[in-house]
Amino acid sequence: MAKAILREHGADLGSAERGRGWTNATWLTDELVVRVATRPGTTDLLREEQLVRLLPAEVGCPSIIDSGVREGHEWVLTRRVTGQNLEEVWPSLDPTARSRAIEQMWERARHIHRVDVAAAAPHARPRSPFFPQNPAEAAAGLERLVTAGELTTTQARGLGWTLDRFWAALPKAAPALNHGDFCTPNTLWHEGQVVALLDFEFAVVAPIAIDLNEIIKMAFGPGDPDERAPLQAVVRRIAASALDTAGGPDVLVGYSIMLEMWVLENELAADEPDETDRANATAMLTAFAEGNGGYFAPLLTGIGQRGR
Repeated sequence: MAKAILREHGADLGSAERGRGWTNATWLTDELVVRVATRPGTTDLLREEQLVRLLPAEVGCPSIIDSGVREGHEWVLTRRVTGQNLEEVWPSLDPTARSRAIEQMWERARHIHRVDVAAAAPHARPRSPFFPQNPAEAAAGLERLVTAGELTTTQARGLGWTLDRFWAALPKAAPALNHGDFCTPNTLWHEGQVVALLDFEFAVVAPIAIDLNEIIKMAFGPGDPDERAPLQAVVRRIAASALDTAGGPDVLVGYSIMLEMWVLENELAADEPDETDRANATAMLTAFAEGNGGYFAPLLTGIGQRGR
C-alpha cells in the first residue's frame, strides 16, 4: 500500500526506508513520508491531518501533500523535513546541546498550546489513552497494580490521596491543546537545533501539565543523576514560567502519577517488556506515594521558595 502511494507521487522507491512508530507504519524516501494505519477502520490519521492544519508554522510540522483511505486503511503523505530523530542522537549530545534541545522543544510546544481550543477540539482525541477520565477509573487502576503485586496497599492509598488533590484542582486548570505524546522520539533535530515536532495522534485538550510533565521528567525523573543534573536549570526556568498555567503542582503530579500507572500496566502486559521503563515507572510511583512530590519535590520546593 505504501509503495503504491509513493509510486503514484513520483517517489524513488529505491531510497525508501522503514521509519519509527508503534501505532502507524511509516516509510520515508528522500523527499516524502507516508504513514499508513496498521489497522483498517481507524480514524486517527485523518483526524490528525485536520488538526495539523491548525498548527502554526513555528511547530515545524511537515507539509501535507495528500491523504486518503485504501482498503480501509487511512494514510497521509507529507514532505520530509530534514533532520534526525532526537531520541537517536540524544546519547551523542553534550549537556549544553541537550539543554538547548529541551528549551527549543518547549518553545515549539508553546505554539501548540496557543491554538484555539474550540477549533482544535473536534480534531483532538476525545480522551487520552494514557490517563483515567475520572476518580473511579484511577482507583481501579491502582487496585489492579496492587493485585499484580506492583504496589502495596499503603502505596496505593498514598497515591490515591494525591490523586484526590488532582481531581479537586483539575476543574480550575485552563484547558489547552497538548501534543499529548511530547518526547524526544517525536522531535526532529538538525544542525544543532530542534526543527520540528511530529506525530499528533495523541493530541488532547487538557491542562498543559500533560506536556509539561514530560519535560520535567527528563531532568528530575529516575535515571543517571550525572546526566539529569545539567538539565535541571533549563527545566526549572520552564516550570517556573508554566506551572501556574498548567494548573499548579497538584495537577502536574496527578497527571504524572496516572501516566506512570499506564506505563507500568503497559509493560506488565507486553510480550517483551522494557525493563528500564518498568523500573522507572515503579520508582516514580513509589516516590509519589510518599505524598511529598516524589522525584519532583526538589523542583516544586524551589519554585515555591522563589515565589515567596
